[in-house]
Amino acid sequence: MLKIGLVGKPNAGKSTIYSALTRNTVEIANYPFTTTKANLGIALIPTECPEKIIKKRCNPREGTCINGTRYVPLEIIDVPGLIEGSSEGKGMGNEFLDNIRDADALVQIFDLSDFPVNHDGKTHGYDEFMQIQIEMVKWLSSKISREWERFAKKADASGDRMERSLLKKIGSMGLNEKQIAVILSKNSYPAKLTLWGEEDFEQLSKDMLFVSKSLVPLGNKADLIDEKTAYKIRSVVDNCAMVSGDYELAMQKAFSHGMISSLDSDFEISPEIPEKLKVALEKMRSFFSEKWVSRINDFLGSVVTDKLKHIVVFPVYDEGQWTDKAGNILPDAFLVPEGSTALDLAFRIHTDIGNGFIRAIDAKTRRVVGKDHVLSDGDIIRIVAKTS
Repeated sequence: MLKIGLVGKPNAGKSTIYSALTRNTVEIANYPFTTTKANLGIALIPTECPEKIIKKRCNPREGTCINGTRYVPLEIIDVPGLIEGSSEGKGMGNEFLDNIRDADALVQIFDLSDFPVNHDGKTHGYDEFMQIQIEMVKWLSSKISREWERFAKKADASGDRMERSLLKKIGSMGLNEKQIAVILSKNSYPAKLTLWGEEDFEQLSKDMLFVSKSLVPLGNKADLIDEKTAYKIRSVVDNCAMVSGDYELAMQKAFSHGMISSLDSDFEISPEIPEKLKVALEKMRSFFSEKWVSRINDFLGSVVTDKLKHIVVFPVYDEGQWTDKAGNILPDAFLVPEGSTALDLAFRIHTDIGNGFIRAIDAKTRRVVGKDHVLSDGDIIRIVAKTS
């Protein structure tokens, strides 16, 4: 299952965002290190469900489906906040940074309300925003450079491709050989590892974060700023989505108590609630209608599709009824990388299914396809396999 890590300074609202995404309750307070250990939960991202095509209600084994929108699960990890010097082990730096290694993507959460933008773009908020990235780069660089000379001499003598050699050094940080090759193609590095220096370690660390880990910014507390301020912030923080964790949580509570009709941005308000609550909910509805505001699950979905380049496929046992052996309609929805094949899906279901692969069937077209057939978003696939 994909794993998304939430990183950020203390008080940025990570725990609120985590709660809004997972609908779990974690301690929420305005002081450093509220989160003392990593919290791991499940979030749901929306995608169109094929039940609209078959015109029968699906039976999700995991996640849920509401009015034809399938909500597919992935893991969210909220790790302890950073302070300056975390890369040297101060505060909870080691615990924090160790938790990012197996994340597929990182979301850097920052406080929009504490991010004033001057005419030169140099602000306290911006400095704090950048400090998070500086600490992560320093930590990664220190890990890479440790005992480098001995490693580099041995690697250069082996004659292996650079990405294969580096895999032995940084593979434990959640990278594979293909990802390392992509990283190396982004910048110019010395041809021999024995020629690498501090600048190269730092550049590799930056590429690991922004290319491999897909570090993306997320501004929280958007309800405390206006549109003009939002666009000023976006002028210094590229591709920044803006959300309100507090409003998302309040909306969920209102829905659970029957005060609003849905969790959609254009929800209807129950006429039976007190006028004071109606005014507050009207304010929330108006806020979510703003074009510069993002919904938190939509943002997460964009990370999965646009940054991590994953699609959703639906494996079934019966290609005619789109069911599993028990008759459950479209029970599973898998997130798989773009370019995945039918054979990749077979192994994702079970190793024995992959090893015994015979053919696959596209349930939408009833066409038989081979192991090298490249899957598309929304495909419904039956795997035929010989198993022991």
